[in-house]
Amino acid sequence: MTKDKQPTKEEKTIKEEKIENNEESQLNTLSYEEVLTQLEVAKEDSLRARAELENFKKRTSSELSNALKFANSELLSSLIPILTSLEKATENLEDDKQTDKEGILLILNSFEKTLENFNIVPIYPNGEEFDPEMHEAVSTVNDSGEKDNFVIKTLERGWKLNDRVVKPALVVVNKIN
Repeated sequence: MTKDKQPTKEEKTIKEEKIENNEESQLNTLSYEEVLTQLEVAKEDSLRARAELENFKKRTSSELSNALKFANSELLSSLIPILTSLEKATENLEDDKQTDKEGILLILNSFEKTLENFNIVPIYPNGEEFDPEMHEAVSTVNDSGEKDNFVIKTLERGWKLNDRVVKPALVVVNKIN
């Protein structure tokens, strides 16, 4: 047989028979204790393989669940600046443009309700203790009338998707020296 030529079915069958005969002759020469030892090893290997398969199933199930759960995070990250701009626009409108402000607020409320339907919720941290997971301190103040390490002003609210922070709230924190 040359290197380029594939073995024929007949050649494969002959090789398989030789392997089987070799295994059988090895089994015939083993003692009872050696066969029991090999059986135990085979059982342990089987249990280990089964456990690995179960762990793999659990891990892939968890990864798939998280991928589906947080699939919208990139979209949300793109929408947050638009929401922030609309909020800033309502704050900067003059009083004579009240109907414009009301219209923008209606759009914002509708938009926020739609986001909430997809488990996307805003973070309103005023009066809460500073949490670096959910808040980003932009500045600090020293106000003895307020509690230490508490948020006293929210500059920009944050956003969470399924309890995962997508954008932390920008806040001012009280630090008493």
